[in-house]
Amino acid sequence: MSLDSITGNDLARSVKAGCIRLEHNRDHVDLLNVFPVPDGDTGTNMYLTLLAAAKEGEKNSQQSLGKVAKAVSLGSLMGARGNSGVIMSQIFRGMAKVLESKAEANAMDMAQSLRAGSETAYKAVMKPVEGTILTVIREIAAASEREANAGNDILGSLLAGVDEGLRVLEKTPTMLPILKEAGVVDAGGRGLLYFLEGFIDGLAHEKDMTLEEYKGKFAVPHIEKDQQSLLELDFQYCTELLIKGNGLEEGDVKDHLAPLGDSMLVVGDESLLKVHIHSNHPGKVLETCLQFGSITDVKINNMLEEVHEQHHKWDVEKPMPQRRIGVVAVATGDGIRKMLLSLGVDEVVEGGQTMNPSTEDLLRACNQVEADQIIVLPNNSNVIMTAEQAKHLSNKNLAIVPTKSVMQAINALIAFNDEEDLEKVAEAMYQEIANVSYGEVTYAVRDSSFNGWEIKEGDYIGLVNDEIAAQGTSAEDVVLDLLDVMKAEENELLTIFYGSDPEENDALRLKGRIMGKYPDNEIEMHYGGQPHYSYLLSVE
Repeated sequence: MSLDSITGNDLARSVKAGCIRLEHNRDHVDLLNVFPVPDGDTGTNMYLTLLAAAKEGEKNSQQSLGKVAKAVSLGSLMGARGNSGVIMSQIFRGMAKVLESKAEANAMDMAQSLRAGSETAYKAVMKPVEGTILTVIREIAAASEREANAGNDILGSLLAGVDEGLRVLEKTPTMLPILKEAGVVDAGGRGLLYFLEGFIDGLAHEKDMTLEEYKGKFAVPHIEKDQQSLLELDFQYCTELLIKGNGLEEGDVKDHLAPLGDSMLVVGDESLLKVHIHSNHPGKVLETCLQFGSITDVKINNMLEEVHEQHHKWDVEKPMPQRRIGVVAVATGDGIRKMLLSLGVDEVVEGGQTMNPSTEDLLRACNQVEADQIIVLPNNSNVIMTAEQAKHLSNKNLAIVPTKSVMQAINALIAFNDEEDLEKVAEAMYQEIANVSYGEVTYAVRDSSFNGWEIKEGDYIGLVNDEIAAQGTSAEDVVLDLLDVMKAEENELLTIFYGSDPEENDALRLKGRIMGKYPDNEIEMHYGGQPHYSYLLSVE
């Protein structure tokens, strides 16, 4: 079978097919995590990113190839989760640059779009590492171009790319010793290949696939807002829509919408803009947007009505005053969330280990804060790239303090001063991170060998600054071992958050053991409520 050209409808269908193929294999990709801990979420992050891309492609499937490519790119950009998701969004972004002016594409067009996707992804990563998804997409693109030069068969070109990608994937453990020791191939590269296998299948067979059954399957839990704050909303209606037109300008649309409300988000390109705004006059919002082009996908929610419907679920939290600099943090666990709010965080985005927020999640949280300047605390190494992407898309001035743990964030918030310049505040908070060492206790989801550790499924694992430092059959024993590694006796303050698994009595018993071992230290034990991680701790 030979395929000489593809249309926008072909591209939309194939992105859906690739998304579904990855969803069917998501668990396998998640299990390729180097650490055998329950937060291997590469497959989930890539799937959710692709789901957002596929939904935008499906909405625009009757448009030209270039417009569908742009829609897919925008969807992936806003839906990107985790490092793997951000890289996927950059691959789509590069592909869209090559395809944006085309009504149809041939084999060489598609191959060159993959190469542009690879180059864009490499540029997006501060320190590219070989043996990762970056290597795999680069070699896929090169092989596809070689085959396209030999003949104009899109399927043959893409299949040649996937075939080469599979060979390169098997070599990733030789490029990254950490993969070899863990006995796995690169998870991002495997996820990309699952997607492309489905993508090719979608081109080869016109299947009537729908994403309806997948929508909401992995919805991120909603964080309830403070009851009193919502009941006193200045703007009652959350209005979202898409503007389609020619020569659209984000700044122009923002200027016209600004007098109508707050929490405004306008992102996209000259042909498609996504609009989100809170307003008391959604009709005026629609009329204003109609000046720029046609509107579609209109959603208007009465936020005050939603508040009354959810009345029984609210916890009373602090009000949200106007301030020069706001703070948005990523975290999970009721206790940790309340702690962050008490320390000055305005918005807590649900997420962290196993559940990375999307670019759009972070943008939405930043727009909820009544400040034009925002400090963002990612609190996870897999969220930092997403936060940086949100920074470039936001209409507010964002500064990213690259915290990898909520324990670092708690320390960083000590240095927060919204009377200073944003850059000075961010730098002071970053410097404060150096004063804390953080540890985590979780459990192994599979047998593994890593950096000299022979780990069995079910063992408790202790990590210090994201490196395995202890293991055992008791979470309490592992905590004590970690405190030894972290040289607790040389520090003054030991802070511990226990998760959703240990009982309060277990945590108090552990605190007693720590007090007996470190009688001269100040010891704080708090309920965090975080899933999967029995204990989070810090020494300073």
